[in-house]
This record gives sequence, structure tokens and C-alpha cells, in this order.
Amino acid sequence: MVIVSPLKPFIPINPEEFCTNPYDIISKHEEQELKKTSNSLIHLILPDGEGNKLYENAAKAYNDFKVKKLIEQENSPSIFVYRQESAYFSHQGLIMGIALKDYEDGNIVKHEHTREKPLKDRTNHIIKTKVAAGLVWTVFKEDKKINNLIDQIKETKPKFKFKKYGYEHILWQETDSNIISKLVVLFKNRKVYIADGHHRAASAAEYRRMELKSSKKDKISEDPWQFLLAYIASDDQIRILPYNRVIKKLPLSESEFLNKIEQIFSVEVMENAFNPKEKNEIALCLKNKWYKLTVKDKKFNSKRDSLDVAILQDQILKPILNIIDPRADDNIFFVGGIKDPKEMEKYVTERGNDLFVNLYPVDIRDLESIADEGGVMPPKSTWFDPKVLSGLILHDLRE
Repeated sequence: MVIVSPLKPFIPINPEEFCTNPYDIISKHEEQELKKTSNSLIHLILPDGEGNKLYENAAKAYNDFKVKKLIEQENSPSIFVYRQESAYFSHQGLIMGIALKDYEDGNIVKHEHTREKPLKDRTNHIIKTKVAAGLVWTVFKEDKKINNLIDQIKETKPKFKFKKYGYEHILWQETDSNIISKLVVLFKNRKVYIADGHHRAASAAEYRRMELKSSKKDKISEDPWQFLLAYIASDDQIRILPYNRVIKKLPLSESEFLNKIEQIFSVEVMENAFNPKEKNEIALCLKNKWYKLTVKDKKFNSKRDSLDVAILQDQILKPILNIIDPRADDNIFFVGGIKDPKEMEKYVTERGNDLFVNLYPVDIRDLESIADEGGVMPPKSTWFDPKVLSGLILHDLRE
């Protein structure tokens, strides 16, 4: 049900120096440090400037990368295997194109709504630069034949191998048309699910619509802008960490808050900081004290409603704390990617916030099930870890 395709991308000569984290998780401090060198992708994905000048600077940076030969285009249509490896966790997947018509047809399945402002930003970025530098992380349901082909590609010599952000990053390149054809056939009757990168996918689809309208080309032409730059991983390779919530100030007293949540949860005072051990168990650090919340009524109307992030939003944030839209409310912010509850409690004990909500991570199969039903998960429900690097592959939409 999805059409996958090899690419002829630009690849960095020095990926260790060039590649970065995805643009939307780079802190201001890291951005400033990266911009001290002209050889970093940062100048393309987070350029300086305001308004149209910002996108013009991004386009200039991309052109400069080519002129300075920081990146070079591959001569042969290729697919890639990308692996991130550490002593604690490793995962791998394919990098290749997926037909954006499949996004339009619902075979690239979404589970989140996009927001107008970041979608407009990324669309303007593509219009001006004509390049995709960030991977859209997608997932397929485990398939032994696909995984065996990935392992077969890994038997060749890696194109490069380097360490960054605590992981070893390894990239293998495959140009054998027979292997590529086998992958095309294996993906033909399956869907893929967007794990991370909804705005990158939506902006690529919007750019495609513009090109179709202006060029009058066929919807299934082989032009590069017809394809999404995707990292495609088996769902048995996925690690999801919780995307936790911090409430700056409670709008009611501590005792009033606890009385209200006791109507929905069994509440137990805990001696130490802790992580939830199972679904429908929530950990709270409330003004220096830890509480374990266990859902009383586990009869849910849908899979989406059974998610702890949904229970939190529907039962606590909205009715008790009056946080209707967590993306827009100034009284809440999100913390993903940390696992140590002692670090979590510092948001309350050292940083002046009233409440830290520590959630059990969403299961990838719950995500797939909700997406298959056409459901939408609450915003900031999943933190996929580790993040896949941007800049490993640059998919030029013209060449």
C-alpha cells in the first residue's frame, strides 16, 4: 500500500561535524554553539533572520554547502540502512523515499494534528530551499523478510561510522537494484505510521500539491518532490519514553487538588521519587511530595481514551486545572527524554514549579491501533528516543 523508492541524495563529507539533532529539539544554547562553525547543518535548518530573510538565508546556506563541497550528490539511486548504537540501546531502519501520494491516500498514517504556525514555517522553508534535510520517522509492523534484507545490507562496509550525542551512528548504502526491488515489493501491501515528524511530512505534502498545481504533472511522476524523505523502522526497533508535563502554578490549594483527583484515582503517598511501572499508573511530584495515582475505572470508550496522556488531559488538566489546549497554555510545558525521577523532581524542588507529572510511556502498538482507527492522540504523547540525526541524507527536490 506504500510505494518506496531509492534516492539520489546529497550526503555530507564529514557527517560528524555536519549533522545535528532535529531542528525542533535543539536548544538555543546548542544552536549558538553550532553556529560558531560554517560547516554545520544548523545554518540550513535554523537560519538567522526574520520573515522572508530567514528562508533566503536557509537557501543560501544550502547552496554554500554545495559550493564548499561539504556535501556531494550520489550518482546511483540508493537506499540506506541507518543504525544508532550504544551499550544501553540500539535500533536501526531504512532511509528511502515514500510516495507522498500515499500520505494523501492515508497509507502513511498520522496520529497527531499539525499546527498552523510550524506547518507554515516548514512549508516556506521547503519552498525557498527545495530540499528536505530532516528525516520523517515512520514505523512498519514487524516483518521478518524486511528485517532480513536490512541485515543483508549491513553485511557490506558502512559508508560512514561516527560518534555523536552518546551514540555511534552507522550508515550503509545499497545500490543493488535487485535488493531495492525486493523492498519495493515487500512494502507494496503495507502501511507505515508516522512516529516523529508530522510537520515535516505535512509540509512536504503541501509542497507536492503546489508543484502538481503549477506543473500540471501526473500525480505519480518520478520527480523528487513526489517523495518523502523517510526513516522507516520496524516497530520492534522502537523505544518510546514518556513525554511528561510540568504545571507552573496550581490554580487551587494542594488539598483541594488532591481531593478532586481522589474522585478519579486511588492516591498513595510515596516516600521517594519513582517511575510508573505500568499503564494507568501516574506519578506526581506535587510541591516536593510524590504520589502514585492508579486509575479506578478502566472501562474506556476507545484505545485513545485509555492512554495515560489522554486520562491526564481529560480528567485532570482540563476539568481541574482549566488547561484546555496544552499547546497554547502558558501554565504548562513538556519534558521528554529524561528517565531519572530524581532529575524530574528538580523541576519542582529547584525550579519553582508546583507539579511534575511523570507518565508511563505509550506502547507503539497502541499508537498503531489508534492511527488505524483514524484517532488522534493528545499533543506531545510520545518521545521517540534516540532522535535520528538530521543531515545524514539531504533530499534535493529538484535533482
